[in-house]
Amino acid sequence: MQVIVLSWRRASALTAELNTGQVMDKILFSLEHRLPLSVISVGVTETHVLAQYTVYSEEQFMNHPEADVANNKHVTRGHWHRGIRFPNIAARDAALDAVRNADIVGICIRVSEAGEFTRKVFDYYGIRPQYLFEAYTRRVIMISQQQKFHKMLKNRKIAIVCSYADEVKAALEHSLKDKLGFQITGTIKINQFEDIPRVKQELSACDFDVCLLAAAINAVILAPFIAKELGKVALDIGQGMETLITGSIEGEDWLVTQVEIAKLLEM
Repeated sequence: MQVIVLSWRRASALTAELNTGQVMDKILFSLEHRLPLSVISVGVTETHVLAQYTVYSEEQFMNHPEADVANNKHVTRGHWHRGIRFPNIAARDAALDAVRNADIVGICIRVSEAGEFTRKVFDYYGIRPQYLFEAYTRRVIMISQQQKFHKMLKNRKIAIVCSYADEVKAALEHSLKDKLGFQITGTIKINQFEDIPRVKQELSACDFDVCLLAAAINAVILAPFIAKELGKVALDIGQGMETLITGSIEGEDWLVTQVEIAKLLEM
């Protein structure tokens, strides 16, 4: 573990940690100048996908609780929905390529155990993101950075990618369309890794400025595709997508066991 910590210290000069305001500034700059940008997050599940047969043996990752959760076919939405079944080498390789090509990467910074595991896996692959941010802030960024978040939406063409995209569209149009004048041009549903080829086709046929994604590991894979291949801005907001419907912090009772929400809102 000491070697990993030291290697990340040596790389610190090359990696900048952004707060949510800075993440939004980069998104807004890219939109205003029509530049591609991908913002993803690599949490515990995504790290386990990357660790298959490399950092973890098959026995290790298949006996981990993450595999049990992911392989539950009855869960199709929410915190327990992973959008993948283990083992899955194709997803590992696609995710690895995506993380290497992403512009801004969220990891668990304030939850040290999860963050150290991600750093260990990144270290194995030699991944050094240029920009990092706290992944948990995705659940509150639309609240803590409301003005900038609304500016991101204002007068834009928006694509939404998640399993409940129609619900998000209805909620946003009801609460913010009159104020912000945006147009939701695509509601693309995705439930699992195998849907990615279809989703890429639908995205390629869609006219949009910014894409909001909530699709677990599949969002990680899709966001750099949207930036690199389509030249657009992609923001993986994870469970924050539910907040766009409810206006409340998604999973707040669970979240307080991981990190102080007050501090999260300040980041």
